[in-house]
Amino acid sequence: TDVESIELTQPDISKQNPELYAQYLQGLRDFKQSEHKITYVYFDNSEKNPSSRVHHIVDLPDSIDVISLSNPVDLADWELKDIATVRKDKGTKVIFTLDFDAIKLDYQKMVEDIENMKLEEGEERPEIPSFISVLVETVNNSLASVNKYNLDGISVAYKGKAVNHMTEDEKKLHITYENAFIKIAQDWQDRNKNKMIVFEGYPQNLLDKSILENCEFIVLPVTDAKDASRLSYNINIAAVEGVPQDKFIIATETTSLDPADLKTGYWADGTRALQNSAEWILAPRSGIDIKGIAIKNVNIDYYNPARAYMYTRNAINTINPSPKK
Repeated sequence: TDVESIELTQPDISKQNPELYAQYLQGLRDFKQSEHKITYVYFDNSEKNPSSRVHHIVDLPDSIDVISLSNPVDLADWELKDIATVRKDKGTKVIFTLDFDAIKLDYQKMVEDIENMKLEEGEERPEIPSFISVLVETVNNSLASVNKYNLDGISVAYKGKAVNHMTEDEKKLHITYENAFIKIAQDWQDRNKNKMIVFEGYPQNLLDKSILENCEFIVLPVTDAKDASRLSYNINIAAVEGVPQDKFIIATETTSLDPADLKTGYWADGTRALQNSAEWILAPRSGIDIKGIAIKNVNIDYYNPARAYMYTRNAINTINPSPKK
């Protein structure tokens, strides 16, 4: 009548036939070195006490090329083991995103908290640091994680703005912010030639587009696109002079776990944005080469009764169909 735990043996090809599995992994690594459409995913690794396999990157589909972690600092031992496994065995690159807008949002929240702080009698309000100082410190601290955890590189997320209608003061501040953020990334890349750098944002808004030459991919954040024509429009306005047109990756997203949310991850006609974007990538077009697909909120796609990450797998099979015999 006592409760007793038992060990269940799950079928595992790596143990049942190690030689065959080793051949599979070699074929997988060879595939990722070959010419193919890239699959790039954003993985939420904020959970440090995993309760299910959804928290493990080793359970992502094997054919994923790049995993961008949401939290690159304070990685747990089990995370480091997962990272080492997917990099060594599967040839997957693991990076993280430096997001200018996210840093600015955190700064504005800090300023608001300080300004609204209730002070005791005689207590002085903390001095508010400049945004530039916070930006530089945050970026440098994050960049230290690349070597600390032996990651493969970074993605620089910067949407920017068109400066045509800015006042001179607005333009001066905008230029200061962009230079501080982009120049740090460029300097880091110059000192780390063996590491990957990706640009994520609207490249047409960059005042200095020279960073794009060293970027492996340019990820366009077009998750708000609700049909194929909007995707084409976003590509066309991004393909300006100075922007390499053979590095574009289209960002899309998975659907929400909330059954009442019929907008997130859907196109206007009610079909899934992920599959539609994958099919759109294969459409012939002149002058512009779409390198692949970037999938936001990939963790959510784990929860599928038919198969974990089913829609992600379907998209991968769409952009990289298996050769028919």
